[in-house]
Amino acid sequence: MLNLDELLSKKLQEIKQKNRYRTRPILNENVINFSSNDYLSLRDNPITKQKLIHNIDKLSLGSGASVLVSGYHLIQKELEKFISEFKQTEDCIVVGSGYMANVGLIQAISDEEDIIFSDELNHASIIDGIRISKAKKIIYKHCDVEDLEEKLKKYHTKGKKIIITDGVFSMEGDIAPLDEIIEISKKYDAVVIVDDAHATGIIGEKGRGSLNHFNLMPDSNIIQMGTLSKAVGSYGAFICGSRILIEYLVNTMRSVIFTTGLSPVQNFISLENFKILAKEDFRRKEVLEKSKHLVNSLKNRGIDVKFFGTPIISLIVGEEEKALKLRDRLLEKGFFVQAIRPPTVPEGTSRLRITINYNHSYEDIERLCEALGELMRLL
Repeated sequence: MLNLDELLSKKLQEIKQKNRYRTRPILNENVINFSSNDYLSLRDNPITKQKLIHNIDKLSLGSGASVLVSGYHLIQKELEKFISEFKQTEDCIVVGSGYMANVGLIQAISDEEDIIFSDELNHASIIDGIRISKAKKIIYKHCDVEDLEEKLKKYHTKGKKIIITDGVFSMEGDIAPLDEIIEISKKYDAVVIVDDAHATGIIGEKGRGSLNHFNLMPDSNIIQMGTLSKAVGSYGAFICGSRILIEYLVNTMRSVIFTTGLSPVQNFISLENFKILAKEDFRRKEVLEKSKHLVNSLKNRGIDVKFFGTPIISLIVGEEEKALKLRDRLLEKGFFVQAIRPPTVPEGTSRLRITINYNHSYEDIERLCEALGELMRLL
């Protein structure tokens, strides 16, 4: 007779033996968190909290249904208008999460005659979106435009060619060469999808993202996706592009049609935080200065890390066990830096993923670097 618990227990034991077992730690107030994606420290900002208190009576706590049934509210429309103007596009749609945005978008705009060219280090939501779609998948080497062009030249189709890349890669912190990718896309008549989850609010003028970082303007063959849960400090995601694209997604995107919309309260928080992000560019600039300071401080201690001009700094240690030991020892010293292991990153590249946010002081950063220097010598 089937015993599901017994089967799952065996699989869990296998995960533990590989040092890939995961738990959800609850951090107390004394721990300094260096693992959050809340780069601009907006998730707890008092301005939005006060505005929410004053407006809570006007806002429904839930959306009530899918946005196509009865869950599309004025506040979501206002948020979409603000984001589309910020991203310099014709229109925008807000959806439940970054995962839902990528999976739904890829499935909606591709079919069995299409070929998708995907960077080998793209986010899991992109990988899963391609799996669900009926399109042919071609993986190109990380940020390697020569390899991308070779494969665009090699593979032919009656349908579309679609290039998908992260703008800022979530585990490396490096920036996709979007200027070269878009130049190649025009040569081979391809659509470009850029996942700007970690780029929005961080790179480009006022944090407009990857396109702006390379002084590029959107067009009808470029689709920008991003999240509201990182630099914006809220929850949800968005897709920006032409009016025709957004109209098409409203009518075909399954992760919009068949799920309840975000609550008006959540969209209100996103809009107010996004306004702060756009207005207070000093937050972004200070985060990047602090990130550079951390990298220099670690290098002065003989710890090799790379800086790509973003708040994501990876300290690659190789083995899963070593990454876990470093994480646990740092937590004992009052710092939380999560150990990232396969399958999130490739085999042999387990790491500590350090992220800087606006509220970190230079003293916090120096203390972390000192602790890391001491632990790296010991381990």
